[in-house]
Amino acid sequence: MPPDPAPLVIGTAGHVDHGKTSLVRALTGIDTDRLPEEKSRGISIELGFAHLTLPDGRVLALVDAPGHERFVRTMVAGASGYEAVLLVVAADEGVMPQTREHLAICALLGIRRGVVALTKIDRVDPELQALAADELGEALRGTALAEAPVIPCSARDGRGLPALQAALQALAAAPAAARPAAPARLATDRVFVARGFGVVATGTVSGGAFRPDDEVRAWPGGARARIRRVEVRGQARDAAPAGERAALALQGIGRAELARGEVLALDGEVLPSAAIEAEVTWLAAAPAPLAASARLTLHALTTQEEARVHLLGARGLEPGQTAFAHLRLGRPVALLPGDRFVLRGDGGGRTRTWGGGRVLRVLVSPRRRRPLRALERLRALAAAGEDEQARLELDAAGTGGLTRAELAARVGVPSARLSGTLDRLLSRQAALALDGQAGRLLGAGALARLEGAIRRALAAAAAPPAREVLRTSVPGARGLDARGFAAVIAALVRRGRLAEVDQTVRLPGQAPGNDAGNDALAARVLGALGAAGLTPAGPAELAAALGAPAPAVSAVLARAIRRGEAVPVGALVFARPAVDDLRERLRAFLAAHGVITTQQWKALVGQSRKYAIPLAAHFDAEKVTLRVGEVRRLR
Repeated sequence: MPPDPAPLVIGTAGHVDHGKTSLVRALTGIDTDRLPEEKSRGISIELGFAHLTLPDGRVLALVDAPGHERFVRTMVAGASGYEAVLLVVAADEGVMPQTREHLAICALLGIRRGVVALTKIDRVDPELQALAADELGEALRGTALAEAPVIPCSARDGRGLPALQAALQALAAAPAAARPAAPARLATDRVFVARGFGVVATGTVSGGAFRPDDEVRAWPGGARARIRRVEVRGQARDAAPAGERAALALQGIGRAELARGEVLALDGEVLPSAAIEAEVTWLAAAPAPLAASARLTLHALTTQEEARVHLLGARGLEPGQTAFAHLRLGRPVALLPGDRFVLRGDGGGRTRTWGGGRVLRVLVSPRRRRPLRALERLRALAAAGEDEQARLELDAAGTGGLTRAELAARVGVPSARLSGTLDRLLSRQAALALDGQAGRLLGAGALARLEGAIRRALAAAAAPPAREVLRTSVPGARGLDARGFAAVIAALVRRGRLAEVDQTVRLPGQAPGNDAGNDALAARVLGALGAAGLTPAGPAELAAALGAPAPAVSAVLARAIRRGEAVPVGALVFARPAVDDLRERLRAFLAAHGVITTQQWKALVGQSRKYAIPLAAHFDAEKVTLRVGEVRRLR
């Protein structure tokens, strides 16, 4: 039998003292005000949680949010997990400031479904109730709840509660938008220690599922933990899928390492962002425009962070308008593309909601580079599907590429789901897999730019350079390791864009070059290498020192390597006699002492880590030495 679907998560919204908590208690029998201060003051301060089993067997997970303006942060934390809203308006007071602000927050968070309860009808006569209903209808006009059912009711005498329950049942039964295929996350709204279970975190699961023994990370701090137990509605479960409110008992993490607002995610699936790019909407009710660069507070998931909002392509944003922006956050937050957020700031002597938006890109550079290019990319991303998102993110990454995990986090999908997208991109040559470089991927745009740089270097070379020499002389290729660059060259050779003979790279049809015509330069290059001993300059620095063209020097080095006159070691090229002499001294040392430590090796080389480490790796690769822990011995 398939598991029951996750319940609809529906949360309350509305002005303080309009009866939200009383209504939840009347519907469920659960008092969501659990704190002594809440009971003494008669208002909700923290989020409260209950569940309602409807007559048809469906379950609603109810989140009761505080209505006081001082606790809007808490309300937003709860509303971030809402799939629908129960808007509560008291008939004796009507629409109030927090009614309107909560409505705006729900709209900014993309909450499009709901039911409206006109409460406390036991306190008013029919005429006043009708006036309150008219005012409420006017306030709802033009909002997502304009067509929502409005149910007059009273938590005190029970009038209207069956009709309200029927409206909630119809809401739960109505087809809803499919939940996005996102990595499993739980934005913590409560953290406590339970005897016998340790640290417990509660929240609404968004995407994927959590299971006992899953390894998770708590972001932004990054603390690791293992899920010891999963509970849903007070019962142990094998899994908590997307849409469920869950409690996760965690092992291996201390109470001080986890707080409300942090996000639990499966290890390797989500990375926190210190800067994002987004589509920002400024509320029509905002009394002033948004400046091109402004400091506001961003509320997302269950956390809040200071944010510097920089508009892209706009000098300001008028009330009711939408624009693209770069947001630099006070600290990283585990956001994904598609996440909604609220922007609040000071105004009129109090903190108020000004706007909000939708995340389009995560893990972006904190520095704003090429804003026009970023603007074009965001316009494309705003309407893109997964395949196009992946293509655009790979292109934005440049010639350094992205790992599969990095790409999945940027697209906002589980790593396993990315496989189909990658297969499609690879099949149409929109991406290239650099399998030798930790599974990195290169976008077609980045590959084209890299190809252009390679072809320009080859056209200027006196003779075809060795592949490794070419890698170190082409600026765009320096972020790739040798195997990654070899994969790029191999792909371009397969496509007929380059040719490769004996590990020297050339343009198709390019002649091998005239070695004899470069004898003078070759003598100068080899003389400089010999004089440098174990401290050679890189190809670019060597060309500058000799006052010779870099491509010509690279070509000479490539010929010297082919002839055995020079030895490539990482990104450096050494004269053969210097390397041979060091090899013999190394053999003699190991014959006398058996092993050589890192410090002894540095002393033997007589140079800095810049030279000693590549030379040690070179002799390992030559199978002269074998590394065992922190020492090396003769093979």
